[in-house]
Amino acid sequence: MLAGVLALVWFAGLGLLGWRALGGAGSSVSGAAFQELVADGRIERVVMRDGGDVQAWLRGGQRVRVSLPDSAVAPGGALAAQLEAQNVDLRFEGRGQWPGIALNFLPVALGVAVWVGVPLGLLALGMAWRRGGRAGRVKVAEG
Repeated sequence: MLAGVLALVWFAGLGLLGWRALGGAGSSVSGAAFQELVADGRIERVVMRDGGDVQAWLRGGQRVRVSLPDSAVAPGGALAAQLEAQNVDLRFEGRGQWPGIALNFLPVALGVAVWVGVPLGLLALGMAWRRGGRAGRVKVAEG
């Protein structure tokens, strides 16, 4: 039972870390609004990921997200050149492998939880049943 609870806590923590790593916080803007922010020079730092996911930090500290076509987030593209001309801290990242690793680990964790949790649960039920049976017995003195 404890192993099952620990597995659930483990996966909840992985989910939280994944959500933060993928940009769970910040507001979403349209591609046109993002282009206006770039043209106005309000962008301080940008992280471009495969698949068109872009995170940008504005000069006031606010973080925004935008989804752009793959061609727009290419290292040699016009957007990258415009950002580099404005001395924006620009970084390109590939997709992370953590979701795949977590999905491959899930059957193993569930198997361990079942193989450990079920026998321990049955053992606890058996012990509780046995204790309940002893309390119901009455000792009779022979004499």
